[in-house]
Amino acid sequence: MQVHAFAFCEIQAGWQLAKNGMPDAILVHYVLAGSGTIVVEGQEPLRFGPNCIIIPPRGMRHSIGFAGAALAVTAEDARRVLPDGLIALTAGDGSRDILLACGSISARYAGALGLFDRLHDALVEDLSGSDRLRHAFAFMVEELVQPSFGTQEVTSALMKQCLAILLRIHLKEKGAQSPIFEALRDPRLVPAIAAILDAPGASHTVDSLAALCGMSRSGFAERFSATFDEGPIEYLQRARLQRAAKLLTASPMPVKVIAESVGYASRSYFSHAFKAAYGCDPSAYRTRATRMVQALEPLPYREAGAAGQDTGEP
Repeated sequence: MQVHAFAFCEIQAGWQLAKNGMPDAILVHYVLAGSGTIVVEGQEPLRFGPNCIIIPPRGMRHSIGFAGAALAVTAEDARRVLPDGLIALTAGDGSRDILLACGSISARYAGALGLFDRLHDALVEDLSGSDRLRHAFAFMVEELVQPSFGTQEVTSALMKQCLAILLRIHLKEKGAQSPIFEALRDPRLVPAIAAILDAPGASHTVDSLAALCGMSRSGFAERFSATFDEGPIEYLQRARLQRAAKLLTASPMPVKVIAESVGYASRSYFSHAFKAAYGCDPSAYRTRATRMVQALEPLPYREAGAAGQDTGEP
């Protein structure tokens, strides 16, 4: 799962900021400061406070700000572009009575593996009880107060950390009572999903996943397909390929080792499946990702100095 930081929102008291949902992405709002409400179109307002994560239903129009605010602005009208590609959305005079960091999870390749796709109500989760996450939120504030080179990458990494811990809380502590899994048609599928996400490279089978859920093989397969619009093995394969894509960009391990670690005994079969999902083979994917990272790196000092000498600059 990759979270892309793309905006921060500053909302003055007495204002609301209206946003359109993104049909091909899941929006995630991180409340860095202030308290207010989110109103999803056609739903009751939900309150939030500092250190909350807000996930509205995918593609749904919603507004964030102060309840009963007389003043409102759309995200399109509030937008300004900052260095490093970040967008600032300002509702009011720039006062940060509410400060949000906004990220997105691409729906391509089921970026959240379907966990958020079926949310019907906005999810508001208070994470202030975690010291680690409070520090992550504070770090995001520092980065966004004075955005500079690399702010988007740093903020994206912090967003991913917070969202991963949110999922861990829901998987291990709330289980079927989580609003994420309440969106599923049958919460008995939760143990299977948790097992796949926790260890996609394990030797899962339809029988073993069904046993975790206390269901028959046929009943489990039927309910799984009805919930996710694909069978459990297809879902498992996508989870494995996502883990592999992450390892290809973050680890120097050989492709064969990565293939084995995510459950593929054959490198050739792994390469074929990876290319079908991502449009290129694993080695080309790793090369492309490496070049993108290198393009973001600052020019080495000695090269910058040489360039200055060539132009006659000191």
